[in-house]
Parts: sequence; C-alpha cells; structure tokens
Amino acid sequence: MKVGDSVRHAIEEWQRGNFEAAMLHACNAVDGTARKMFPGLGNKHRFTRLLRENYGILGPMSFAGLNLVDTRFPVAVPHPTTQDGKPDIADVIYGIHRCTHGHGDELPEGFDLIPNAGTSADYTRSELNKHGHFRMSDRTIFGLLAVAVFSPANVDQASPGFFLTWGTHCMVIDEWWGRANDFLALVAAGPPMPYITLDTSEWMKKP
Repeated sequence: MKVGDSVRHAIEEWQRGNFEAAMLHACNAVDGTARKMFPGLGNKHRFTRLLRENYGILGPMSFAGLNLVDTRFPVAVPHPTTQDGKPDIADVIYGIHRCTHGHGDELPEGFDLIPNAGTSADYTRSELNKHGHFRMSDRTIFGLLAVAVFSPANVDQASPGFFLTWGTHCMVIDEWWGRANDFLALVAAGPPMPYITLDTSEWMKKP
C-alpha cells in the first residue's frame, strides 16, 4: 500500500473513532517510509530509527514538552533497540502498537489510546504507571503521520482532502509532503515549550 493511502486510511479510521485501526495505518505509513529511507535494515530497526531521527516532529505533534531522546519507559517490550537497552518511545510504539496490530492481535490491557486529539490544542493527556501500562494520547496517530508526511522520501505521495494541525496551524497534507525542515522551523518560531525528561528509573528496577 502507498504511504499516502495509509495516511488517508488512518485519518478516516480516527474520524470513525476506530483508534486501533487508525494506529495500524499510521504505523504502516511509518513502516513504508522507513523502508524507503533505510532499505538495508530489518523492519524493527528501520522503524525505530526513523522515529528517533524525527523526534523533533513526533515530540511536538504528540508528546509536547517531553524529552523523547532521554526518557525511558517501564514497558515490557522485547529487545529494545536503544544503546542502553531500555525502551524509549520508538521501542514502545513498535513493540506494543506496530507489532500487535501488524500481527492481528488484541492490544494489551492498559495500552488503549486516550481520545483527546479532538479537544483543545493546548491539552494532551497520557497515562503511565509503574506496572508498565502506558496509555498514550491519540495524538500519537497524527505524530506518526507527520513523520511520514514530512519525510522527503514521500514527496511523490498524495492524500487529497486531508490536513494535520499543530497548535493553531493547519497544514494541508498535499502541500506538506517532504517538508520536515519547514515544520521544524515552525516549531522553532513558536512559543517555547518545556523539555522534561521523565525519571522512571525506580519503576524500571527489577524486584
């Protein structure tokens, strides 16, 4: 499936309230983009690498104010791909959402998305607990889509009639393919945001 089609399907499913289906298509959009960017890597490594190289997009779109580079999560995912062996958000998204949906399995309990993308642009809610459950905002769907849309690898794609938003900015998708640098400049020119690193070290200690 073309990346542009995956983007369209993700937004359509989100509009219907089918967040898991939307997340599946969003992950497919990232996967298709990563395949173009890093054809020599396996699925897991190219997926997580693409996200890490685009935390400057994923963060503002989905996890405003959170330092995605250094924050680690007490979530049980197999074989994290970070240098320190502790899962970051790329590992969590791949290990929980991409693999679960990609294999047709049910999402584990405690990982359903919180529906706040349709609420105030100033409000994003996620829930993380010491038991390793992590309910992300459904804004994660649109952060993943932004990584795919803004990638230079996808300048030939199309998803007519759809748009992404960041703050008060409305970005028509077919005008924003491949414009990662323009989005980063938009964020840099916007209001300053906090940059918080979550300390979950106590939660990550084995009993």
